[in-house]
Amino acid sequence: MANAPQNVSLVTKSNSVGEARDRFLGDVKAWAYACIERYKDQPPTTGHDQLTYTTGWEPYLQVSCDEHVLHFLLDVQEKTAAFFADEGLWRHGYWRMQEAHHGTEHFELFLGFMNRVAPGNPVTQRQIVDAVEHVGNWCPEVPEWFDFSTGLFRSLFFGADGARPDEHELNMPDHLRCANLLALAFEVTHDRKYLKLAESYSARWAAAICGHDQLPIGLTREGALYELSGANEDGYRSFAGMAGRLDTDLDRAENILASGGIQLFLRLWDSSRKEVFLGAVKRLLSVLVDALPDPDAGPVADAIRQYRNVTGERDYDQYVMQVVATLTPFDIHGIGVELPEKKKQRPPGVGKRSDMPVWYEDGRPRRHNPMLLATAAQIDDDPEMATRSLDLARAYFALAVRLMPDGRDHGCAARTVSAIARGHGRNNHAGMTTAVLLPIMQSRGHVWNSQPFAGLLRVFSET
Repeated sequence: MANAPQNVSLVTKSNSVGEARDRFLGDVKAWAYACIERYKDQPPTTGHDQLTYTTGWEPYLQVSCDEHVLHFLLDVQEKTAAFFADEGLWRHGYWRMQEAHHGTEHFELFLGFMNRVAPGNPVTQRQIVDAVEHVGNWCPEVPEWFDFSTGLFRSLFFGADGARPDEHELNMPDHLRCANLLALAFEVTHDRKYLKLAESYSARWAAAICGHDQLPIGLTREGALYELSGANEDGYRSFAGMAGRLDTDLDRAENILASGGIQLFLRLWDSSRKEVFLGAVKRLLSVLVDALPDPDAGPVADAIRQYRNVTGERDYDQYVMQVVATLTPFDIHGIGVELPEKKKQRPPGVGKRSDMPVWYEDGRPRRHNPMLLATAAQIDDDPEMATRSLDLARAYFALAVRLMPDGRDHGCAARTVSAIARGHGRNNHAGMTTAVLLPIMQSRGHVWNSQPFAGLLRVFSET
C-alpha cells in the first residue's frame, strides 16, 4: 500500500507500562478537551446517539475526576434530555417509539458511562429510572411493553406510545439491551424488581443458548427461533442492517455479543450463581474463539478477559495464546489506514461493519489487534506485551483523531474517533481506550502494573 504520510501513525516505543499508559491518557485528555471546545456551544441535535462518542473518555475520567470534562458532560446530559422532551421525541423519559437496538443506546451506553464516572449523580439516576420504569410496565400511563404471560417483549418496536403489534412477539438479542438497562437500574436503586426481571428474561435466552445444538436467532411465543424469514426478517433488517446473515452459529453468537449478552450473563451469574448464565457464556465463547485469528475480532478477546476476571476460570486462555504465538507485535513500526467507500454488504465475522476502515501494519494488511495483545498480556502477566498493546492502541487512536470525525453525528459508525476509542456499533464497547487502556489501568494485581500513575500529575495539569 502506498500510504500518504498523513495516513500513517508511527508506533512509539515506551520503556514501561506506566510510561505508555500515561502517554495514552494524555492523548485521551487532549481529544476530550478538543471535543469540548468544538461542541460546548453547539445545540443538541435529533440524533439518538449524539452523546455516546464521549464514552471513550472513561479511562481518563476514572483516574482524573477532571471537573472541566465532568461539567461539560453533566451540562450536555441535561440539555440533550430537555431537547428530546421539548421536541416531542421523548415522553416519560424515553423515546415515543424506537426499536430495541438504537432506542436503548443513549441510556445503556451514555448514562451507564455517566453512572461510572460520576456515581451518585441524582440526574443520571433519575434519567435511568425514568427510562427503565417502562420495561416492566411499571408506568401506568404508558402501554405495556412486556408480556409477563409469555416472558417476552411484545415487539421489536416500543416506546412511550406503547408497543407495535407483533403476531409472534419476536424477540432478538437486541432486547438483551433492555435487560442490561434493568441491571443498571438495580445498580443505582437496589430495587430488586429490576434485577428479578433482568434475571427471568435473560434466563429464557440462556436456556435457549444451552438447550440446542444450534444457537438461537431469536425467541417467539412459540419457542426459540432457528430460522429468520418473511415478515420477521423484514422487520428486523429494517433497523439491524449491520447484523450478519445469521445462518451460522458464529453469526448468531456475534449478534448476542454485539448486544452485550455475554457481559449481561456474566453479571447475572455473578449475582445469582445460576449455572444457566455461566453455561450460556461458555457456549457462546466456545463458538466465538474460532474468530480470534481475525484481526477485527478484538471484542472476542475482550469478552474472554471479562470471563476470566469474573469467574476466575482460565478455559479460553489457550486459544488467545495460540493465536498470539503466531504474531510479531514488536516488529511493527507504523499503523496505516484507508477509508474506502462503504461496502454494499457487511462482511461476515466479528467486529465488522460495511463502513469500517482498512488498517495496515507497515504497508501490509494488519494481523494484530491491540485488544488481543492486551488480553494476552494479562494472561501471561507480561509487562512488555502490555506496553506494546498500549503503544499500538495509541497509534490507532492518534490516526483516528487526525483523520476521522469524533462520532457525535453517528455514534455507531465505524470510521470515527469514537469507534476506535470505544468501539463501533458491533464491537459492544470494545475499543482502544475501553478494551486496552482501561483494563491495563485496572490490572493492579499484576506485578507490571503495581507502579503508581507516575506521570499523571503532569498529564492532568497540562491543558
